[in-house]
Amino acid sequence: MKSSIAGFDWDSSNGAKCQKHGVSVEEIEALFSSDEFTIYDDDIHSANEHRFRVIGRNPGGRHIFLGFTFQKLTVGILSAFLLRAICTRRRFGIMLKKLPILKTDREAEDFVDNADLSEYDLSGFKPFKFEFAAKDERINMRLPAALLQAVKKKAKAEGLPYQRFIRATLEKAVAGK
Repeated sequence: MKSSIAGFDWDSSNGAKCQKHGVSVEEIEALFSSDEFTIYDDDIHSANEHRFRVIGRNPGGRHIFLGFTFQKLTVGILSAFLLRAICTRRRFGIMLKKLPILKTDREAEDFVDNADLSEYDLSGFKPFKFEFAAKDERINMRLPAALLQAVKKKAKAEGLPYQRFIRATLEKAVAGK
C-alpha cells in the first residue's frame, strides 16, 4: 500500500473535520505509512465514487477509523475518528457482523477454520468451563431455604445452573482456591 500512495489530497474542510474528531493530519498520514491497518470497501457510501474504510493503529498506538477515496495516486481523506471502547454499533458496524447460525458441528468447524473472526461481534460470548470428569457419585443434602435461594441467585449471576455452581464451589474449596 505504501508504495502506491503518492500523497494525500486534503481539502480545507476535511482536515479540520478530522481534527475536530481528535485525529490530526499527521496521525492519518502516519497510519498509512505503517502496517497497522485494514482496508474495507465502503459500499454504503460509494454511490458517486468508490470509498473505503480503514481501521488501524497509528505509530503512537491510537486506534483510528477513517473514510477515504483513491484519487489517481493520492488518497482523499473524507473523515477520521478515534476508536474508543464506547464506539457505537451504528457508526462502526463494519466490525460487528452477526455470527451465522450453524446447525451442525461440521458447519461450525468449517466456519472457525475459514472465517476471519475479527470481523464478527463476539461481545455476547461468555467464558465456559468444560467438564470431562465423570459424575458417578451422588450427594443429598438439606439446606435452609434462604441459603438455597442465595446459592441459586449467585449461580444465575455467574450464568451457571445452581447444581454446577455448588460443584464448582466445592472443587475450589478442596483445591484451596
